Amino acid sequence: MIDQDVQKSVDKILLKAEEKKIPLTAHLDITYKCNLNCVHCYCQGLSEAFTRGQPEMSTAMIKRVLDELAEIGTLYLGISGGEALIHPDFFEIIRHARKRNFCISLLTNGTRVNEEVAGRLEEVSLRSVQMSLYGLIPEVHDAITQTPGSFSKTTEAVRVLKKHKLRVVLTSVIMEQNIHQATEISKFAQELGADDHSLSVDISRKNDGSISPQRYQISPEKIRDFFSKIGPDMPKGSPDIPEEPLAKPVCGAASTGCYISPFGDVYPCVQLLVSMGNIKERTFREIWREPSGLRTELDSLKTYGDMPACRACDYVKVCRKCLGLAQLETGDMKKCYDILKCISGVEYELQSK
Repeated sequence: MIDQDVQKSVDKILLKAEEKKIPLTAHLDITYKCNLNCVHCYCQGLSEAFTRGQPEMSTAMIKRVLDELAEIGTLYLGISGGEALIHPDFFEIIRHARKRNFCISLLTNGTRVNEEVAGRLEEVSLRSVQMSLYGLIPEVHDAITQTPGSFSKTTEAVRVLKKHKLRVVLTSVIMEQNIHQATEISKFAQELGADDHSLSVDISRKNDGSISPQRYQISPEKIRDFFSKIGPDMPKGSPDIPEEPLAKPVCGAASTGCYISPFGDVYPCVQLLVSMGNIKERTFREIWREPSGLRTELDSLKTYGDMPACRACDYVKVCRKCLGLAQLETGDMKKCYDILKCISGVEYELQSK
């Protein structure tokens, strides 16, 4: 339990950061290249219309971005891909990030982690290493990654990383291929030695809007059955629900958080893929501080009550709406979207019993 005085101080910092539009948290994908081919991946096989034939950022440019993030006040940095460890200059990049005093989380599939890599990651003092676990056996996990041997490499990575005293977080997306093992996967993650484990049942479109990954989305009936079985482990709504649910704050997109793609495009968050500008053309500060229609719209969405679709919805108290997914699914970040309605409805139903 966090001390109340500490919590008040944290809340004060967050409020000040929101007022000043300081991106305390940044997610940086240093490459979209990957050695796996997961069936539900959102950043592989993107259309030419989305990538515009752009080259990925050079190492020098990535280091410049890190410097600019540090100067503007970013504290928490997520480094990912694709597969970040594929980048030939990965350790040069992550050491530079450490010199700029970021609190760093690494998102990886774990297949490139061995004793040497784990030792070098330990030296960087990461906040956490996050990996995905899709099943209890190779036949399930490897079918989803479409890469034989990935299960054994990822599970071995957990052991090696824990040996080097790193915090390991496992995440599991539940889909048609692994739902038969879903109720046991949290226990398995604990047995592997993970420090934490989270579950998700929503599968988003690709970054270019393609709906192909969503063919693996489980049905509303299966979502309801799944949540009923996992009980206490089911995802929870906001922990700080005010007396008036419509007063709940929405996410910190374009205020306390941001996303930078391997091509240098700056976005409000990793899901809200409406470009604010490209750091190959301007500095991060110039992009971040520039007034725009997108920023004006985001500034108008402070609470759930600012979105018409939420005002008459019974599920608002448990809702965890993602503005980015709303934009990707409907073309309007203020609207609701199908999987959110389903998940929120199931949670509301189960929590009302």
